[in-house]
Amino acid sequence: MWQLTLPRKMAADRHVPTTYSGILCRAGVTVKSTLEVLGTTGIETIRVPMRDGVALAATLYRPAAGGGHPVILVRTPYSEPMSRSLPVLPALAEGFAVLVQNCRGTAGSEGELHAFENEGADGLDTLAWILEQPWCDGRIAMFGPSYLGMSQLAVSGHAPAGLRAIVPIVATNDYRDGLVFRQGALQLGQGLGWHLLKAAQTLGDRRARGEDVGAHAAAFGAVAANPDAAYRTLPLTALTGVSDLVPSWTTWLEQENEPAYWERISYADRRSGTAVPGLHVGGWFDLFLGGTLDNFVEISTRATDESVRRGQHLIIGPWTHADQTGAAGEMFFGSGAAAAIGLEAQQLRFLRESVEGLDSSLPPVQLFVMGANVWRQENEWPLARTDWQRWYLHPDAGLGTAAPHEDAAPRTYRHDPHDPVPTIGGATLIGGGLDGGAEYMPGSRDQRRLDGREDILRFSSDPLEEDVEVTGPVTVTLHASTSAADTDFTAKLIDVWPDGRAMAVTDGIVRARYRGGMDEPQPVVPGEVARYEIDLVATSQLFRRGHRIRVDVASSNFPCYDRNSGSGKPAGSVQAEDLAPADQAVFLDRDRPSYITLPVIPSN
Repeated sequence: MWQLTLPRKMAADRHVPTTYSGILCRAGVTVKSTLEVLGTTGIETIRVPMRDGVALAATLYRPAAGGGHPVILVRTPYSEPMSRSLPVLPALAEGFAVLVQNCRGTAGSEGELHAFENEGADGLDTLAWILEQPWCDGRIAMFGPSYLGMSQLAVSGHAPAGLRAIVPIVATNDYRDGLVFRQGALQLGQGLGWHLLKAAQTLGDRRARGEDVGAHAAAFGAVAANPDAAYRTLPLTALTGVSDLVPSWTTWLEQENEPAYWERISYADRRSGTAVPGLHVGGWFDLFLGGTLDNFVEISTRATDESVRRGQHLIIGPWTHADQTGAAGEMFFGSGAAAAIGLEAQQLRFLRESVEGLDSSLPPVQLFVMGANVWRQENEWPLARTDWQRWYLHPDAGLGTAAPHEDAAPRTYRHDPHDPVPTIGGATLIGGGLDGGAEYMPGSRDQRRLDGREDILRFSSDPLEEDVEVTGPVTVTLHASTSAADTDFTAKLIDVWPDGRAMAVTDGIVRARYRGGMDEPQPVVPGEVARYEIDLVATSQLFRRGHRIRVDVASSNFPCYDRNSGSGKPAGSVQAEDLAPADQAVFLDRDRPSYITLPVIPSN
């Protein structure tokens, strides 16, 4: 979250804490009065017309000095209270005007929210409208995290007039396989959580308009009161307390196997058309880390103009999707906090330099190396000096660089979707946990909570004789078979401490029938050995001398992902009677090796 600092005299005069996160009103100080203290002209509520006649509500903040200013546009579906966490005051102090616009169908904007479907057209219409306003000097930048970041990428590839810079924070690269699904598995926990949030806000918006929401509120409340039961509801389309308020829940499930739908709303193939500098910000424990990295790589290597390629910058900290304090699960990286590197100041400097037409003074890449607990500047991603090493999984549960034996035996386990492996941390966006705990919540968490489960294969190295830095993309390759018509394979990279703690670093999943991509489903032949590439996305982790590197393999991570029934049915149509156990085998011999590819960074 943003940490905004007010002048100490103002804090004393207005009884506002010197540093606060988001809600300025909590001490009786309104946003408007705070802006007036800064000498602005206050707040103006306006409506922005779209090409189809729909008007979108927006709030304009302007510096006290009259005339045109560069404008920062923020497009959000999250209503006014959540928008208070935006860095409006520092932007005004830098001479920007700020327009915070509510997306279609949210917080006073007309129309209906169909998640992501209208953000391209509405964003382009808004940019064109801003250019015609007397308070805009012809220069516009866009800013914001998550949905707000994706709204930027939805327009940047069109190279719209006036746009000078983008700052997409924790933003995915693709809606289908990156936001809704991950290598074919439904991102159940974050998907349901987001729809519960939006359903609650939709109820509030409708109440504010004087509508009777009693029936909808009762149905929503039944789901929200027991999310663990909702995760297990089958079919998932039966969650009408959510889909009746936010129809994208049902739409996404129904469109799983409809590439045309996803292509119509996607910006993935247009990103190379981006014609402005970009500052891409992400976290090692953010569920959209892969998207952030891919957005940076795609634009910095494929944009037409060399200055645009050079103008892309990347910052990755030890952060989750919504927390940049350095606290990530059961680990705390104090020097990794956003405040430690002045992230807000860096973002504003980037915006100011970009609208002025200057090359940014920021380093190309800034990464936090966990374990070493230091920030490091780099010139590219992945790092050019990477030593790509294969560490093989061995039948004795070992893990190392020694090649597998020709006759090494496979290891087997049974996956039962009635009793899935529970989510224990990771790059999640889920609240709560087992028995009222916090296990589902994001970050590095101790995997000993899963000790004793026989549906997890564990492969561990000997204690390291020297430090090993792993910085870059991580993949696990399995040769495996299943008795089912479909299944999942999961993999997790773990740092085992000398005291026994098993702290998760990064993880991934692949749905067997989508092993070649979601547009090319491949039937699973029960008993047949197939090759699976599991994308663990990336990390920057120093495994200390005396620690062990471990890889865990299983077939579920619930409720982060939906349970694979074994039937081969799309996620939204699985019924309770479809759930059936599957017998899994992971092959470890020379001709069918299984291994993790680690991006090892030489120490010298």
